[in-house]
Amino acid sequence: MNNDKLKKRLHDISLLGVVLSIILTAIISYLSLISGEKLSSIAFNPFGDKGAHMIAYSVLGLCLYLAFIKVSFNMHHRNRDIIDSNWIILPSCFTIVSGLILGVIIEIIQSKVGRQFELLDIVSDGLGLVVGCAIGYQILKSYLTIAITRDNLNE
Repeated sequence: MNNDKLKKRLHDISLLGVVLSIILTAIISYLSLISGEKLSSIAFNPFGDKGAHMIAYSVLGLCLYLAFIKVSFNMHHRNRDIIDSNWIILPSCFTIVSGLILGVIIEIIQSKVGRQFELLDIVSDGLGLVVGCAIGYQILKSYLTIAITRDNLNE
């Protein structure tokens, strides 16, 4: 696969990740800052509060991972093997740091709007981000393997 095709595909994936990350950040922020009574009437979650945090941040982690792939590719890919180089792992660092910053900020704001600051919520957020990164890594690696194989067959 030539470098221009790869950059175009990564740009499209990254753009989708950015859009979805913005939407999910808004939804997570809204749900995290409304009163507990309103929240319990909106959604049923059999996994409880910590499970909800983990699920929400797993999806956010996947989207952030995809959003950061182009930045990571541009920073670190220098004609190395596209699948085996470490550039597809680097978005995990960006994702986990930015996701945890969001989680901490939300927890701090919650303590100001009548809800409680809970350290276990931040732990659940972090675990969800790790799961989202792992899923994003596997999706991206599989996608690139398929795209490169298909592209090589068409040449």
